[in-house]
Amino acid sequence: MSAVDAAPLTRTQLVLDTSALVADPDGIFTAYPDVDLVVPLIVLEELDGLKKRLDPVGRAAREVLRTIERMWRDDDPTLRVALNGVEVGLLREHGLDAEKPDNRIIGVALGLRGNAPAVRVVSADAAMRLKAATFGIEATDHQLLTRSSRTRPAGWTEHVVPTSVIDALYGNGRVHADDAGIAGHPNEFAVLRAGSQSVLARRRDDDLEVVPSELEAWGMRPRNKEQRFALSLLLDPSVTVVALDGPAGTGKTLCAVAAGLEQVVEQRRYSRVCVYRPVIPVGKADLGYLPGTLDEKLDPWMAAITDALYALTERRSQRDSQQVIDMVKSQGQLVMESVTHLRGRTLHDSFVLIDEAQNLPADVVKTILTRLGEDSKVVFTGDTTQIDAAFLSETSCGLSVLVDAFAGQRCFGHVRLTKGERSRVAELAADLL
Repeated sequence: MSAVDAAPLTRTQLVLDTSALVADPDGIFTAYPDVDLVVPLIVLEELDGLKKRLDPVGRAAREVLRTIERMWRDDDPTLRVALNGVEVGLLREHGLDAEKPDNRIIGVALGLRGNAPAVRVVSADAAMRLKAATFGIEATDHQLLTRSSRTRPAGWTEHVVPTSVIDALYGNGRVHADDAGIAGHPNEFAVLRAGSQSVLARRRDDDLEVVPSELEAWGMRPRNKEQRFALSLLLDPSVTVVALDGPAGTGKTLCAVAAGLEQVVEQRRYSRVCVYRPVIPVGKADLGYLPGTLDEKLDPWMAAITDALYALTERRSQRDSQQVIDMVKSQGQLVMESVTHLRGRTLHDSFVLIDEAQNLPADVVKTILTRLGEDSKVVFTGDTTQIDAAFLSETSCGLSVLVDAFAGQRCFGHVRLTKGERSRVAELAADLL
């Protein structure tokens, strides 16, 4: 590892932005083979300013700095620090403030352009990428895992099949997937159609099985096929990791809370429901500025859970939902905490719900999964189009990374819910805004 100098460069120079480094501190240094990684000095200063934060961003900044220091000690030739070479004049010529960190990073790329076969900027910041592109510099977003250009996985597909396949499913409850001509991963779902006939099926090893129509959890019955798919996974103890994503109002949290209470209070399959949410505000208020005890501080962030219980009560009564919460809490069957309290824990005999998981980086999702005991189940819910956490995107957030990484595992199931059931206004807002 060395500082960037004027010597001719023989490989592509990859200039790393702070946002990309913080988004993937574990993998970004090994994600790009056969290139030289360049870290501008201003990026080190930004990381130094972030390292004191007591959140995932601060932790990521500290990890990146340690990695850079280790590579420096090892004299790794693939990583270099740009101490100078900022094209200040060219930045000012185009009306950019040369003192701003993002502009100085672009200035480093401009300085390298005449001395290397190719220069690219890697950033999770769309504005940074756009500004770099105006100078003719290739700029890309960093993706934690390679995702193909296909649409995001939904966990279910639609197929036209022969009538004999539908008849076999209704007659025997299952059919070999090869006979139906359908490939896929374990626990993926399929909507099979043959003329006016249709059936919902779930893949189990090499077979397709009919999804039961009588699914119910804590008095809740699915309103559409996607909720039916979700409950099939949520109520199956063999599927220990479940991911539910989709727009607001599609019933992700409602299904998960109902399934959790059903299996804890009624079936006694698990001893408690553990609900964890990241404390990341939409506005600028922070948890520490709220008055009261820790439980009172957490109340605003747990309102989505109490809202779900409200919807599950027979009379849709706020008083009834609060009584349910008080009852299950007093019996130790419901725990609601911030994700920050999971460090060092082991979750035994628990139905664990991680709500708003789109606001978690991949390393926190890994931490959560390593807390899980053999006798527990974890459910991640979130909307990847509503990310409030800095430095995360639809492809780099923990929920998306989980879906990519666990695809094909027998213990894992994923459903993307798209049909809004909260209200017509909520569905329109999710579609149009």
